[in-house]
Amino acid sequence: MRTKTLLLIAAVGAASVASSMAQVYSVNAVGYVNKKVPAKGFALIANPLKAADNSIAALFAGVPDGTKVFKYIPGTGGGYKIAQFDELEGAFTPADVAKMTVNPGEGVFVQNAQATELTITFVGEVPQGQLDTPLVPGFQIVSSQVPQAGTLTQLGYTPADGDKVFQFITADANAANNQKYYISQYDDLGQEWAPPLKPLDVGEAVFLQKLVAGKWSRNFNVNQ
Repeated sequence: MRTKTLLLIAAVGAASVASSMAQVYSVNAVGYVNKKVPAKGFALIANPLKAADNSIAALFAGVPDGTKVFKYIPGTGGGYKIAQFDELEGAFTPADVAKMTVNPGEGVFVQNAQATELTITFVGEVPQGQLDTPLVPGFQIVSSQVPQAGTLTQLGYTPADGDKVFQFITADANAANNQKYYISQYDDLGQEWAPPLKPLDVGEAVFLQKLVAGKWSRNFNVNQ
């Protein structure tokens, strides 16, 4: 499956730049991904690229005043570390949370305090090779390390019995029934997800609940 989600992929050291739908003949590739957060709403997003600095402060630089980034800490019973951008300070606070990273395979909630839609742009190198995301028992926020769209199955995730996926719905932020979860559970006996998995957008993260530890593994290169 080709990388469809990057708005731009450039072959580093190559003579040409390929579009997001084309094959890239290069060992390394860089690009960017735009993610939108609804006005006065939340989005559960991921950074599927390796930037020079994958800290919250660097990845979300330039967001409007009051924007919040929520990083979920597994094993804390629903605990988040929250960084908020303060326009007067010109920085995210508190500083220790602002230094926390959002690497490929992870994800965060972003809250947009503005009355207009917020666009966040991630720029960096496309992860390649053997990509492993460790998974723990209980809840965690995860995402595909490869910047592609598709269901978890299409993106290389191998489920275990009882796995639950909570996909956060961000559309229609002003509707009364918006900002809710679509939940699928895997049944090992039937070898199926019920209800069926919905496709994930590029750079979309989900909550994953597992009964046992595992990992999300995929071997990828941009020529696939």
